Amino acid sequence: MTDLATPFRTILQGLQAVIGIVVAKKPPHTPLLVQIFYHLTRTIHRFEKLVTNWRNNTLPRQRQRAPRPTRPQTTQRLPNGKSWLIRNVDHYNARGHASQLQHFLASPECVAFLAEVPRAGRILRPLAKSLGIQMPGDPPPPNPKPARPSKPAKRPFLPLPLAGSGCEADRGWGDPASKGDPLSAPPHRRLTPNHPIFSKAR
Repeated sequence: MTDLATPFRTILQGLQAVIGIVVAKKPPHTPLLVQIFYHLTRTIHRFEKLVTNWRNNTLPRQRQRAPRPTRPQTTQRLPNGKSWLIRNVDHYNARGHASQLQHFLASPECVAFLAEVPRAGRILRPLAKSLGIQMPGDPPPPNPKPARPSKPAKRPFLPLPLAGSGCEADRGWGDPASKGDPLSAPPHRRLTPNHPIFSKAR
Protein backbone atom coordinates (compact mmCIF):
# COMPACT_ATOMS: atom_id res chain seq x y z
CA MET A 1 0.00 0.00 0.00
CA THR A 2 1.22 3.50 -0.85
CA ASP A 3 2.60 5.53 2.01
CA LEU A 4 -0.16 7.88 3.15
CA ALA A 5 1.89 10.14 5.39
CA THR A 6 4.16 11.51 2.65
CA PRO A 7 1.50 13.01 0.33
CA PHE A 8 -0.43 14.29 3.34
CA ARG A 9 2.66 16.09 4.64
CA THR A 10 3.41 17.52 1.18
CA ILE A 11 -0.09 18.99 0.81
CA LEU A 12 -0.17 20.59 4.24
CA GLN A 13 3.36 21.96 3.91
CA GLY A 14 2.21 23.54 0.66
CA LEU A 15 -0.57 25.23 2.63
CA GLN A 16 2.00 26.46 5.15
CA ALA A 17 4.05 27.97 2.32
CA VAL A 18 0.96 29.86 1.16
CA ILE A 19 0.49 31.19 4.70
CA GLY A 20 3.97 32.70 4.48
CA ILE A 21 2.92 34.54 1.31
CA VAL A 22 -0.29 35.84 2.88
CA VAL A 23 1.53 37.02 6.03
CA ALA A 24 3.73 39.27 3.87
CA LYS A 25 0.63 40.81 2.26
CA LYS A 26 -1.52 41.10 5.41
CA PRO A 27 0.71 41.94 8.40
CA PRO A 28 -2.26 42.72 10.71
CA HIS A 29 -3.41 39.09 10.37
CA THR A 30 -0.01 37.65 11.34
CA PRO A 31 -0.97 36.34 14.85
CA LEU A 32 -3.90 34.31 13.50
CA LEU A 33 -1.97 33.06 10.46
CA VAL A 34 0.95 31.93 12.63
CA GLN A 35 -1.50 30.05 14.84
CA ILE A 36 -2.96 28.34 11.75
CA PHE A 37 0.59 27.44 10.63
CA TYR A 38 1.32 25.60 13.90
CA HIS A 39 -2.13 24.03 13.85
CA LEU A 40 -1.25 22.44 10.49
CA THR A 41 2.10 21.25 11.91
CA ARG A 42 0.34 19.47 14.78
CA THR A 43 -2.12 17.92 12.31
CA ILE A 44 0.77 16.54 10.23
CA HIS A 45 2.42 14.97 13.28
CA ARG A 46 -0.82 13.45 14.57
CA PHE A 47 -1.61 11.88 11.20
CA GLU A 48 1.92 10.54 10.70
CA LYS A 49 1.91 8.98 14.17
CA LEU A 50 -1.46 7.33 13.51
CA VAL A 51 -0.33 5.92 10.14
CA THR A 52 2.92 4.59 11.66
CA ASN A 53 1.08 2.85 14.50
CA TRP A 54 -1.38 1.39 12.02
CA ARG A 55 1.40 0.03 9.79
CA ASN A 56 3.23 -1.47 12.78
CA ASN A 57 0.00 -2.85 14.18
CA THR A 58 0.57 -0.92 17.39
CA LEU A 59 -2.58 1.16 17.48
CA PRO A 60 -3.57 1.77 21.11
CA ARG A 61 -7.01 0.69 22.15
CA GLN A 62 -9.58 3.40 22.14
CA ARG A 63 -10.57 4.38 25.64
CA GLN A 64 -13.29 6.66 26.81
CA ARG A 65 -11.70 9.99 27.53
CA ALA A 66 -12.31 11.64 30.86
CA PRO A 67 -13.40 15.28 30.60
CA ARG A 68 -10.41 17.58 30.77
CA PRO A 69 -10.37 20.33 33.37
CA THR A 70 -11.04 23.79 32.02
CA ARG A 71 -7.87 25.77 31.56
CA PRO A 72 -7.55 29.52 31.11
CA GLN A 73 -7.24 30.38 27.44
CA THR A 74 -3.81 31.86 26.71
CA THR A 75 -3.97 32.01 22.90
CA GLN A 76 -6.56 33.19 20.41
CA ARG A 77 -9.11 30.53 19.62
CA LEU A 78 -9.07 29.35 16.02
CA PRO A 79 -12.13 30.23 13.93
CA ASN A 80 -14.87 27.70 13.32
CA GLY A 81 -17.38 26.90 10.63
CA LYS A 82 -17.15 25.62 7.09
CA SER A 83 -14.17 26.81 5.01
CA TRP A 84 -12.78 28.97 7.83
CA LEU A 85 -9.15 28.22 6.88
CA ILE A 86 -9.71 29.09 3.21
CA ARG A 87 -11.44 32.34 4.22
CA ASN A 88 -8.48 33.42 6.34
CA VAL A 89 -5.77 32.15 3.96
CA ASP A 90 -7.42 33.78 0.97
CA HIS A 91 -5.11 32.78 -1.88
CA TYR A 92 -5.68 30.79 -5.06
CA ASN A 93 -2.82 28.41 -4.16
CA ALA A 94 -4.58 27.57 -0.88
CA ARG A 95 -7.66 26.52 -2.85
CA GLY A 96 -5.41 24.43 -5.09
CA HIS A 97 -3.96 22.56 -2.10
CA ALA A 98 -7.48 22.04 -0.78
CA SER A 99 -8.36 20.38 -4.10
CA GLN A 100 -5.28 18.16 -3.80
CA LEU A 101 -6.38 17.07 -0.34
CA GLN A 102 -9.84 16.27 -1.72
CA HIS A 103 -8.28 13.90 -4.27
CA PHE A 104 -6.04 12.40 -1.58
CA LEU A 105 -9.00 11.65 0.70
CA ALA A 106 -10.91 10.05 -2.19
CA SER A 107 -8.01 7.75 -3.17
CA PRO A 108 -8.62 4.01 -2.63
CA GLU A 109 -5.72 3.80 -0.17
CA CYS A 110 -7.07 6.59 2.04
CA VAL A 111 -10.64 5.27 1.87
CA ALA A 112 -9.41 1.82 2.99
CA PHE A 113 -7.39 3.42 5.78
CA LEU A 114 -10.39 5.38 7.04
CA ALA A 115 -12.52 2.24 6.99
CA GLU A 116 -9.96 0.33 9.03
CA VAL A 117 -8.99 3.17 11.36
CA PRO A 118 -12.14 5.25 11.98
CA ARG A 119 -10.34 7.37 14.56
CA ALA A 120 -8.45 8.99 11.66
CA GLY A 121 -11.66 10.90 10.98
CA ARG A 122 -11.05 12.91 14.16
CA ILE A 123 -7.95 14.33 12.47
CA LEU A 124 -9.11 14.57 8.88
CA ARG A 125 -12.74 15.64 9.23
CA PRO A 126 -12.04 18.98 11.00
CA LEU A 127 -9.30 19.67 8.45
CA ALA A 128 -11.62 18.92 5.53
CA LYS A 129 -14.32 21.15 7.04
CA SER A 130 -11.87 24.01 7.46
CA LEU A 131 -10.94 23.74 3.76
CA GLY A 132 -14.53 23.42 2.53
CA ILE A 133 -14.14 19.88 1.13
CA GLN A 134 -15.98 16.64 1.79
CA MET A 135 -14.85 13.47 3.47
CA PRO A 136 -15.42 10.28 1.47
CA GLY A 137 -18.76 8.70 2.30
CA ASP A 138 -20.27 11.87 3.74
CA PRO A 139 -23.67 12.86 2.31
CA PRO A 140 -23.54 15.68 -0.23
CA PRO A 141 -24.42 19.14 1.05
CA PRO A 142 -28.09 20.11 0.70
CA ASN A 143 -29.07 22.05 -2.37
CA PRO A 144 -29.40 25.78 -1.75
CA LYS A 145 -32.94 27.02 -1.34
CA PRO A 146 -34.32 28.59 -4.52
CA ALA A 147 -34.52 32.32 -4.42
CA ARG A 148 -37.97 33.73 -3.78
CA PRO A 149 -39.48 35.49 -6.77
CA SER A 150 -39.32 39.21 -6.36
CA LYS A 151 -42.61 40.96 -5.79
CA PRO A 152 -43.73 43.31 -8.56
CA ALA A 153 -43.06 46.91 -7.80
CA LYS A 154 -46.06 48.78 -6.49
CA ARG A 155 -47.42 51.45 -8.73
CA PRO A 156 -46.80 54.91 -7.28
CA PHE A 157 -49.84 56.83 -6.22
CA LEU A 158 -50.34 59.86 -8.43
CA PRO A 159 -52.67 62.43 -6.88
CA LEU A 160 -55.13 64.09 -9.21
CA PRO A 161 -54.42 67.74 -9.99
CA LEU A 162 -56.85 70.38 -8.88
CA ALA A 163 -59.15 71.93 -11.40
CA GLY A 164 -57.76 75.00 -13.08
CA SER A 165 -54.18 74.18 -12.15
CA GLY A 166 -53.08 74.47 -15.76
CA CYS A 167 -51.82 70.89 -15.93
CA GLU A 168 -52.26 68.68 -18.92
CA ALA A 169 -54.54 66.53 -16.82
CA ASP A 170 -57.10 69.35 -16.74
CA ARG A 171 -56.94 69.60 -20.53
CA GLY A 172 -57.71 65.95 -21.17
CA TRP A 173 -54.65 64.04 -19.82
CA GLY A 174 -52.37 65.07 -22.65
CA ASP A 175 -54.48 63.36 -25.32
CA PRO A 176 -55.61 65.85 -28.03
CA ALA A 177 -58.37 63.47 -29.09
CA SER A 178 -59.98 63.53 -25.69
CA LYS A 179 -60.77 67.28 -25.92
CA GLY A 180 -60.69 67.71 -22.19
CA ASP A 181 -63.19 64.95 -21.43
CA PRO A 182 -62.28 63.67 -17.90
CA LEU A 183 -64.01 60.35 -18.52
CA SER A 184 -61.60 59.57 -21.34
CA ALA A 185 -58.70 59.36 -18.89
CA PRO A 186 -57.15 55.98 -18.02
CA PRO A 187 -59.22 54.10 -15.42
CA HIS A 188 -56.65 54.53 -12.65
CA ARG A 189 -56.63 58.33 -13.17
CA ARG A 190 -60.25 58.90 -14.10
CA LEU A 191 -62.02 61.72 -12.29
CA THR A 192 -64.97 61.01 -10.04
CA PRO A 193 -68.27 62.88 -10.31
CA ASN A 194 -67.50 64.74 -7.07
CA HIS A 195 -64.30 66.28 -8.45
CA PRO A 196 -64.27 70.12 -8.60
CA ILE A 197 -63.86 70.01 -12.37
CA PHE A 198 -67.46 68.85 -12.69
CA SER A 199 -68.75 71.65 -10.48
CA LYS A 200 -66.86 74.08 -12.70
CA ALA A 201 -68.58 72.67 -15.75
CA ARG A 202 -71.94 73.20 -14.14
